[in-house]
Amino acid sequence: MITDKLFALLSDKTMLDAHQLNIFLVAAETLNFTQAAERLHMSQPSVSQHIRALEKHFGEELFIRQGRSLILSDAGRVLIPLAQQFVTQSTRINEAMSSLKGYIKGRINIGCNAISGRYILPSYFAQFHYLYPEVSICCQTDTCNSPLEELRSGDLHFLFTNQAKASEPCFEVVKLLEEEIVLIAPPDHPWAKRKDIEVEELLTEKFILPAENSDTYFQVNSALATKNLSLLQLNSFLTLSNAEAIILSVQKGLGLGFSAKIITSTISRVATVPIRGLQIIQSLSIVRDNTQLTTAARNTFWDYIITAKEEILQDILKA
Repeated sequence: MITDKLFALLSDKTMLDAHQLNIFLVAAETLNFTQAAERLHMSQPSVSQHIRALEKHFGEELFIRQGRSLILSDAGRVLIPLAQQFVTQSTRINEAMSSLKGYIKGRINIGCNAISGRYILPSYFAQFHYLYPEVSICCQTDTCNSPLEELRSGDLHFLFTNQAKASEPCFEVVKLLEEEIVLIAPPDHPWAKRKDIEVEELLTEKFILPAENSDTYFQVNSALATKNLSLLQLNSFLTLSNAEAIILSVQKGLGLGFSAKIITSTISRVATVPIRGLQIIQSLSIVRDNTQLTTAARNTFWDYIITAKEEILQDILKA
């Protein structure tokens, strides 16, 4: 079978290198050797040569040429996940060996929620890259269903989260800051001119709520529970999974909503309405799995973020 043949040939690491397989992966994504060459900063003939070398090695066509178009062959489709594993493992080995020499280089994979990934962390990622230009950062925002599992597997190196719990000894959790979630209303809403409202008054208005699996929903619902209320009791006619969409909908007068304060101060003009006796706070923490193989780049990033947490907090307070 093709799968067994490719797996056996991939196991013979003396005859393959991760560079060639990475070229294949980019070509498989673009289905265009010219575009793959541009992305890889190579010439198109060089990309074609590497693909032909792989096809000769495996004894299988990886792409079917149809004029100027390419489609993956059966062997090409089978090779993709195997090549991804090979390239990832090769990268980990090279980074670990570089760390033994004290080199701060490599790739850092980070998971975070949309708020921190869009409004809090990017400037710090850029600053870290400026200090350590041979380190690249890949940040995924709300793309994984089980980020703690991805930490355990090593697919993620760090996780920024509002709901981190150090329930397992392998996880190290450091709280970086606290941010406020506020009730927002259109600028012309009667509540916009009030000093505050009673929590019971929430039952009299229409709401646009965040998705039930979101951090914002969890934090708001937990805070309301202390006042014997629930988001399920509110008159909600619309649920949106995107935080910016909620704010813009509130601005248009479609209803009221809840949002992290840093977003409302950044992208839109809405009124913040204090709720008497209720403050909704969520923390942002960074998490890593101490049982995973680490590198000098990852250790340096961890130390950098912990050191910068006061600066990050000040940026939040200014928002």
